[in-house]
Amino acid sequence: MSEKTQNAIFARDVQRRVDELIDWILNHSPDQQRQLSREDFSEARQALFSVAVGDSTLQYIEPEPEEGGAQYINDNPAPWP
Repeated sequence: MSEKTQNAIFARDVQRRVDELIDWILNHSPDQQRQLSREDFSEARQALFSVAVGDSTLQYIEPEPEEGGAQYINDNPAPWP
């Protein structure tokens, strides 16, 4: 197995564990006045992914819907008016 493949597998595992931690934080947050969301952690997820990969040629991998990712991502935003 190549080093790049090993890095990708490791990065995917880090992503999964970070997502599990974020789920735990969302479910156990003691501050009920301020509802946290997954978007609150998006920059942290991307930063941890880039550190885990250690290779700038790999891109952040959004989780699949069955892994808690978005059901739909609009890749074609409306044109600027």
